[in-house]
Amino acid sequence: MKRPARAFGLLVASICGLGIGLQQAAAQTAPPRAPAQSTASAAAPVRFLVVASQESILSASTAGRFAKVQANLGDTVRAGQLLAAFDCAEFQARRDAARAEAESARVQYEAKLKLQGLQSAAEVEVELAAANVNKAQSQIRIFDAQLGQCAFVAPFAGKVARVHVKVGQGVNPGAPVVELVGNGPLKARMNVPSQWLAWLKVGDRLQGTVDETASACDLKVTRVAGRVDAVSQTVEIETELAGGTAQVLPGMSGQIRAPAGR
Repeated sequence: MKRPARAFGLLVASICGLGIGLQQAAAQTAPPRAPAQSTASAAAPVRFLVVASQESILSASTAGRFAKVQANLGDTVRAGQLLAAFDCAEFQARRDAARAEAESARVQYEAKLKLQGLQSAAEVEVELAAANVNKAQSQIRIFDAQLGQCAFVAPFAGKVARVHVKVGQGVNPGAPVVELVGNGPLKARMNVPSQWLAWLKVGDRLQGTVDETASACDLKVTRVAGRVDAVSQTVEIETELAGGTAQVLPGMSGQIRAPAGR
C-alpha cells in the first residue's frame, strides 16, 4: 500500500514542476509592459505661472529716511522717472565741504608750483600738494555716489506693483522700497513631464487656459531647461504668451495639456 501512494506523490510533484516551468517561460517571452503611471502623468494637465518680462525690486543700499515717495500702486512709470528719494541734506552738506577742501587744495598746489618756479619750494612739496588735490577730489566722488543712492528711479518703463515705504519712514540697507513690473510681453513658466521632450521643441505652440479670466491663451515655447529634475521627472520650460493676454496680469496662473496624439 505504501508503494502506490509514493508513486502518486511523485506524479503530483512532477506536474507542479511542469506548471512552474511553463509560467517562467511565459514570463520570459512576454513583452514588458509600459508603466501606466508615466502615460497618466503625460496626459495630466500642467500648471503654469504668468510672469512679467522684466521685474525689479528697488531696495535701499544705505540707511536713510524718505523725504519723497512719488510712486503709487498701479502707476505707469517711464524709464528714469523718480519714484522716491531720501532726505540727503547731510550728504549734500558733506559734499559742499569736500568741494571747499578741494578748492583749497588746488590753490595750495598752484602756489607751490609758482614757488617752485622761483626756486622757493622743493619738488616734494609740489608732489604733496598735488596728492592733496587728488585726495579732495576723491572725497567729492564718494559723496556724489552717496547722493546718487538717495534717489530711486525706474530702471525701465512699467507699472508699480507695490510700494513698501512712506514719507518720513526710515529704512536700513537692503530694505525693499518699490516693486516694478515691465510693460513687455508676458511669459509663462511651468514644469512639464520629461516625456514631453520626445516631441516638444522651441517654437512649438501650446494651448492653455488662464484660471482668473477663464480665457484661452496661446503659449509659444521660447526656452527649455537643460536638465530634468531627477525627483519629479519634470523639466522647466518658458513660454511667451502670444495671444489672449488682454486681461492677463503677472501672478495669474492656468493650465495646459499635451496636444492630442502626444
